[in-house]
Amino acid sequence: MFDDLRRSFMLSAMSLATNESVNQSPARSSPTGAFLLVLQGVFALVAVSMPSAARAQALARDEDCCGGLHAKSDLVFSCHPSMRSRINSVLQGGPLLVEAAADEPTALFNPWPFFTVQYTGSSANRIDIVFVGDGFQTAQLGSYASLVQQRWNTLIEREPWVSYKGYFNVHRVDVTSIDAGVDQDPSQGILRNTALDMGFWCAGIDRLLCVDPSKAVAAANCAPDWDQILAVANSTTYGGAGYPSNDLCTFSGFNADSLEVAVHEFGHSFGDLADEYDYADGATYSGSEVGEVNVSIQTQAQMQTANNKWAAWLGVSLPTVGVHGAFEGARYFQFGIRRPTSNSLMRSLGTPFNGPSLEQMIVKIHQQTTMVDAATRPFNSIVVRRAVIGTTLVQPSLHTLNKQWYRAGVLIPGATGVSFDTTNLAAAPAGTQLQLVVTDPTTKVRNETLRTQWLRETYSWTIVPEACSADLNIDGFVNGADLAVLLAAWGMNAIAAGRADVSGNGLVGGEDIAAMLAQWGSCNQ
Repeated sequence: MFDDLRRSFMLSAMSLATNESVNQSPARSSPTGAFLLVLQGVFALVAVSMPSAARAQALARDEDCCGGLHAKSDLVFSCHPSMRSRINSVLQGGPLLVEAAADEPTALFNPWPFFTVQYTGSSANRIDIVFVGDGFQTAQLGSYASLVQQRWNTLIEREPWVSYKGYFNVHRVDVTSIDAGVDQDPSQGILRNTALDMGFWCAGIDRLLCVDPSKAVAAANCAPDWDQILAVANSTTYGGAGYPSNDLCTFSGFNADSLEVAVHEFGHSFGDLADEYDYADGATYSGSEVGEVNVSIQTQAQMQTANNKWAAWLGVSLPTVGVHGAFEGARYFQFGIRRPTSNSLMRSLGTPFNGPSLEQMIVKIHQQTTMVDAATRPFNSIVVRRAVIGTTLVQPSLHTLNKQWYRAGVLIPGATGVSFDTTNLAAAPAGTQLQLVVTDPTTKVRNETLRTQWLRETYSWTIVPEACSADLNIDGFVNGADLAVLLAAWGMNAIAAGRADVSGNGLVGGEDIAAMLAQWGSCNQ
């Protein structure tokens, strides 16, 4: 009865968070109701008091004007090891409501300084991770800085970070607190005055390490940009939590095992992955197909026939997680729904992502970035033949991106570099399309439809003949508009005037007007 009520409440809450039926894929809730996904290390299954069925129904009606959960409580998903060991044991848990922090101003009184731990490029084309600490006094900031560096060094030893390190920027915000440590640590009843209000025993669960999300976000805002926030507690006690709706998770800084909490949470908040564990209580899922890529109602045979979900991974063996198939028991149900492997990080801590989950994480990286950082000529622009078009790529760490240039859709043999000299297009008519196709060939993505959609990018330029070198505004015509550009640059040297030095004599003057008049008209003539 307890597990049935817990599961019913969980599915109702998931439906509320997504405004969809309970058979749909869970997604992030609105900001007004923090959708909190929790990982905690406990030594036995915690018996959490669950709301009654009436309470669950009331919860479904208790929405604010924006359609989210009532701001007075946070929806918590508690995922914790069921065995005495924290690592490599199957996770268990269930939903509960946690009283939200009292409404307080979210603006910080101090503009906390930030330091960049790793910079690989502009935040406009990177995923920015920001560490924010809590319970660190000014004299402890040196220890905090070393801790952040150590934890990042550990994180980038794992996939997908080890392969895509160059796609991430990492920052540290030095948040100082009046007191050292966090609430309820090492035992209940201990309260500390800290900047982010982190503390254990959240909702009466010893290893549930909560934070005030608004304060954590305000602290992260001190960094140049952020996409994911890691809130670090000044503690040696094992614990953590995750807030997918805020792209935020917590972990205990000086307990190395707690980093597993953050890694698992990345799977939820960044990869939109489902939990792959069940309650082992005999319950059967009878709903329709779910949206998450790493769980399915299909058997292996059905998946092979339909060629969907993780069909491309069936039969593939990977270290630690084993052979991919369709293993019954996932998404909190023991029967009727399946996972790709016997074990993985989304089922128990201390294991890697299985193939479909890692594939999804890589797809998410590509969805938020592009493989080409910059080009010497603007994309989709008109380029005069003889120009060299160069590009700067964001290369993965362990493999190389594929590059291939095309002329009017036809592959150019041997043109596989990051740049292309358009002199090689001597016979091309005006308006010829030059294309660069960049592909990520990683073997960690086996779904070729996903590769085509997200791991392949096409960039184009329109090539015009040298006769159109006077088309200064690159609109395909040499006319009065170009003459106006030339006259505005009259008397300038070639460096200052750029393309206005049509004759190439180093100075904008009468020779350039003569050269322009000789090209007057359409570039396509």
